[in-house]
Amino acid sequence: MIVTRQRKKKQSNLPILLPIAAIAMLAIAVTWPPSRNFITTGPLKPVATVFDGVWGVVSVPLTMAYKDQQITGLNTQVVQLHGQLETDRKTSDAKDAQITALQKQIAAIQAQPDDSTPAPAAPLPAPPAGSAGAAAGAANQQPAVSDDVRRAAAQWSAMDPETAAALVQKLPTNYVSAVFAQMSPDSVGPIMDALPAKVAALIVESGTNPQLSAPPGR
Repeated sequence: MIVTRQRKKKQSNLPILLPIAAIAMLAIAVTWPPSRNFITTGPLKPVATVFDGVWGVVSVPLTMAYKDQQITGLNTQVVQLHGQLETDRKTSDAKDAQITALQKQIAAIQAQPDDSTPAPAAPLPAPPAGSAGAAAGAANQQPAVSDDVRRAAAQWSAMDPETAAALVQKLPTNYVSAVFAQMSPDSVGPIMDALPAKVAALIVESGTNPQLSAPPGR
C-alpha cells in the first residue's frame, strides 16, 4: 500500500489585499481634487450627496466629543490661571502692606523736629574712683534710646538689605546711625554694602555708631 502525502495548498492573500486596495483607491478618489470634483459634480453627484449626508450624521458624535475635550482642556487652563492670579494678588497685597508701613514710618520720621538728637543730660556727680558706683554712673550717662529707634532697628533687621538701604537713603544720617547702633553687626553690614559709597561714608562719619568706625568692606 502506497501512501502519498498531499501538499498543503498555499493560502492566497488575495482576499485580504483586494479590500485594502479597494479602500485605498476609494480614499484616493475622494481626496484627489479632479476625481472628487467629478464625483461631486458629475453623474455620481446623487451618490456623493447621500454619502455626505450619512457621513455628516455619523461624524456629529465624534465632532461633539472632540469639542467637549477641547472645552474641558480650556476650562482647566482657566482654573489654573485663576489660581495663579489669586496667588499674585496675595503677593501684591503683602508688598503693598509693607510699602504702606514703610511710608508711615518715613512720614513719622519726617514729622519730627530737624534736630532729633536729644540734648545731653546734665552730668552727674562723679562717684568715688574705684567704687561700684563708677560703672553705674557711666551707664547712666549714656543717651536714652527712644522706642521709635528700637522699633526701627527691629524692622530693619527683618528686611532684606536692598529694601532697608533704599529706606536709609531717605532718612537723616544721625537717625540712621542711632538705629544702626541698636542693630547687630551682621544686620548692619549687608545694609551698608547695599548703600552707595557716599551715603555709607556719611553714616560712618557721623560717629554715633561704634561698630561703624571704619567704612564697610566692598
